[in-house]
Amino acid sequence: MTLLATSDIIESIFGKYKQFSSRCPIKQIGQTVLNISLCTMNLTTSVVKQALQTVRYLDLKAWLSQVFGQSILSQRRTVFSVHDDDTKFA
Repeated sequence: MTLLATSDIIESIFGKYKQFSSRCPIKQIGQTVLNISLCTMNLTTSVVKQALQTVRYLDLKAWLSQVFGQSILSQRRTVFSVHDDDTKFA
């Protein structure tokens, strides 16, 4: 049985995640947490090609919606959107 004797690896991965997420305009963990897996793998052109050939964007979008729900940005857009039909003139 192998035991993790140090947290250096975990701290390194979260450090990379924090560095990546610091460039995001809206701070939320949601979908960006998926980037953590990218820190643990060798991302080659063949891996990217296989992913693009086997996963449809519509399926990914449906899965993200099911798992993470509506993003904070999407929620803000909904709340602060202006509808002309709601405006009453005096």
